[in-house]
Amino acid sequence: MTVSHQILVDYFKNITIQLKTLNGFFRMDITEIKGAFRSTVEFPALVMESYEGNFDDSNLQTNVNDRTFAFTIYTKPKNGDYDDQNLQLDMAEAIGLKVIARMRYDAGQKDHFLYTRFKVNTVTYAKVGPIFNEQLYGYRFIGSIKGLETLVLNPSDWNDAPTLC
Repeated sequence: MTVSHQILVDYFKNITIQLKTLNGFFRMDITEIKGAFRSTVEFPALVMESYEGNFDDSNLQTNVNDRTFAFTIYTKPKNGDYDDQNLQLDMAEAIGLKVIARMRYDAGQKDHFLYTRFKVNTVTYAKVGPIFNEQLYGYRFIGSIKGLETLVLNPSDWNDAPTLC
């Protein structure tokens, strides 16, 4: 099974549905970065970013696509309450680690798109907050989904196909 943007969105959305401690999900949009968070989201929330990729480990015979994913677990502690911030940060980290544990499990399932593509040793995470107008706190997790990528030129995709063949 291949990896794509929609497959990852669906995957993290399903994690939010299945994980009992998560209440909200969405893919980050630039409008959130500029100011207020989505008013309809319930906390704690998993917010996914679109991945980035590179082919650094490729060579003439093999194409390796390394997709860097990122998600943040956001919480909304009481404004100015440092004890609540500490509790909410503990919760955000624990939830994020549960997501990583699920990804690790899924990467061991032969019929899963993460099979052999996700390795825990690629994951880093860092505290975020206070952020946005709502003064949210949480942890942002970043990792790699790496696998072989078929890069085959299909002449039917090109207007100049007769000159390619």
